[in-house]
Amino acid sequence: MSPALTAPPQPQQWLARYGDDLYRYALGRVSDASTAEELVQETLLSALNALDSFRAQASERTWLFVILKRKVIDYYRRQAHSPFVALDLSPEQAPEAEFFHPHDGHWREEHYPQEWAVGADEGRGDLALERAEFHQILQRCQQRLSPQHLAVFVLRFVEELPAEEICQELSISAANYWVIVHRAKLHLRRCLEKNWFQSPA
Repeated sequence: MSPALTAPPQPQQWLARYGDDLYRYALGRVSDASTAEELVQETLLSALNALDSFRAQASERTWLFVILKRKVIDYYRRQAHSPFVALDLSPEQAPEAEFFHPHDGHWREEHYPQEWAVGADEGRGDLALERAEFHQILQRCQQRLSPQHLAVFVLRFVEELPAEEICQELSISAANYWVIVHRAKLHLRRCLEKNWFQSPA
């Protein structure tokens, strides 16, 4: 049974109770284990320093995850600290214009991603293994993105922040945001097609 919301915080139990879950959350959002560990450590330290602000309006676990989410956003803001270059979406300058409608950013019909089959005849164990392997390849593909592109991709498609908030957090314009989203999606699509969905020679 989970502790009552009115129970006083027990920081000496945080690592044992929530450490694994916090680590998995962080590892799903950053590129390596050491960074995930650092973010969890920063989260626990920040929570310890902010004990006076804990009002038991949510569980300890929820409170810690809110802090960790903020740490992830701060991490990607630092990663994307280098200035963004204004990008042109014209066909001559940006090949993604061939794939997306400029008025709404959606895939053009002729380039819409096809459904990728993952082996419907395989057993549950094989599918679970395949998902784990797919996740590893997806992470490697994400690591090939530039810091700015990776920051936008994670904040939009993993943290699911709205575009306006991402632009504010990373100090970019809406136009640059959409171009970065397009290019990140194209990179990941091509990387996955080459490294996961393409049959080996």
